[in-house]
Amino acid sequence: MGIVRFAVRRLRNEEWFRFHTEFFHLADECGAETLNIDRLFPLYEVRYKEADQLLELLHKSFITTDSVSADRARDGVYVGLRDTAKSLQKALDPDKRSAAVKVFTVVDKYSSAARKGTQAAKTAAIDNLLQDLSTAQSGIDVSAEVQLLGLAEWVADLDTANTAYKQSISERAEEATTRPSAGRLAQVRVEVDHYYVNMINVIDALLITIGGGEEETTPDEPQGPTEDRDTTPSTPDEKVLHFVKALNFCIARYKSFLKARKTRAGKKEQEEEEDGPKEDI
Repeated sequence: MGIVRFAVRRLRNEEWFRFHTEFFHLADECGAETLNIDRLFPLYEVRYKEADQLLELLHKSFITTDSVSADRARDGVYVGLRDTAKSLQKALDPDKRSAAVKVFTVVDKYSSAARKGTQAAKTAAIDNLLQDLSTAQSGIDVSAEVQLLGLAEWVADLDTANTAYKQSISERAEEATTRPSAGRLAQVRVEVDHYYVNMINVIDALLITIGGGEEETTPDEPQGPTEDRDTTPSTPDEKVLHFVKALNFCIARYKSFLKARKTRAGKKEQEEEEDGPKEDI
């Protein structure tokens, strides 16, 4: 097993920051010392937090009424989903009560980031929540409970609201690249990625010493849960292996984003060539 490499630099600003947000929290949860990156992680954290601030400045400079409305809409749907799951914990049916406890635990896990985090952190949190509520898309599968409780429509609405927000931001994101703070963001991105790659190299070396580097996993698409994903790691070695599996699962999603974008770009280029002027024969 090894950490999957991919062109993180090719991600757009929002996607790029969401990826680093997920990596940051995974590494922080596992422990920088456990991963042997305790000297690099604080330097990475400084640049990561600066990127967060710069993105917020850019957001404020071009955010539209549509963006504000879309953000409020997804806030409302998230709270509705959370409150509904919470209230169903008092249902008369014991099966529904048990299902509601599971679903509410998953939804409430993201409450802080989804309601009080920065826009980028909020989007990442809701992306992950939607993943947790979907069949075979993460280590936590509560899809059966969602169906039993009749919450599928809430989940679909949250997905729609989150997608609408991301689209409202991307519509004017290109304009932001011409602003002064965008130049600094580009430099910070390079620095954040530099520290990330160095930390990945250290962790890969650590995998070899603990016997986890014999086989590298390179999924092209997000994979379903494995048998040991639900187990709680206890020893430092188990924590490292759990971290790597979780990170590779995360990376697979972002690789799929890039792959889909490349496919769409190729189709658009082909269509433009077919629709373009033809030379006289």
